[in-house]
Amino acid sequence: MSQPVDILLESILTEKAAQQSQDLNQYVFRVHPKSNRRSIKEAVQETFGVTVRRVNVLIRKPKIKQDRFRRNNLSVKSGMKKAIVTLKEGDKIDLL
Repeated sequence: MSQPVDILLESILTEKAAQQSQDLNQYVFRVHPKSNRRSIKEAVQETFGVTVRRVNVLIRKPKIKQDRFRRNNLSVKSGMKKAIVTLKEGDKIDLL
């Protein structure tokens, strides 16, 4: 898991993430579940050539749901780990 490709799985592009990138210079990525802050920071710096000031990590746990349309069968909404990366003033990542 030492390669940046293994750590950064995808960028999350939502309305809230777009607003954060414009106003606060923060970008949101879905990351590998076993990655830590230091490896995320190094992966973003190596991949995009920017300076990272801060990394916040959020873990969404998987949830079990009952499906009403399939006779109350249980299904699992997958969990994920995401990172909000704050960049240095003047640095920018072009995701589109």
